[in-house]
Amino acid sequence: MNNLLKRVVSSILIVQALMMPVFTITAIAASPFESTGSPVPTQPSAGATGYGSTPYQTTNYFPDASGNILMNVNVWGNVGRPGQVTIPEGADISTLISLAGGPTNEANMKKIRINRSFPDENGKMTYLIDLDRYAKTGDRSMLIALQPNDTIIIPKSKGIDFATVIGIIATAASVYAITK
Repeated sequence: MNNLLKRVVSSILIVQALMMPVFTITAIAASPFESTGSPVPTQPSAGATGYGSTPYQTTNYFPDASGNILMNVNVWGNVGRPGQVTIPEGADISTLISLAGGPTNEANMKKIRINRSFPDENGKMTYLIDLDRYAKTGDRSMLIALQPNDTIIIPKSKGIDFATVIGIIATAASVYAITK
């Protein structure tokens, strides 16, 4: 019986090892390049071209028919409708997520990442936002205003998946086999 248990434990450990990811790909917001094709992103100046032959708007804002100032941002990850979203100037992350269909049940609201196309007035390119804390306290101090072409990434919560369960079972079986 002890030999059988060792074989089962070995089989489980092999299956677990095969199920582990070899590497992780991190999403990175792409910045526009100058028309020279330079690999170093630079902020376009008025009249510069990029993304084909379309001239950049000086500030990347545009009006709607009623004169409201709008901008486009990108939403990736665990929201109802990920993709490019048009939002009003001065909108914050809670407004954006609402316009994108709200968070999914799997959304990790504690680790929302905002990647800027260009450094902001503080020189920052990336912000991490804890919307869970905002939802509990109502503290809006962490809600920064979004900028045109920001990319917002709402990751998936790390719950217990099949590989984790197998790992726990394998560990318990190993401990049992060693102590016997």
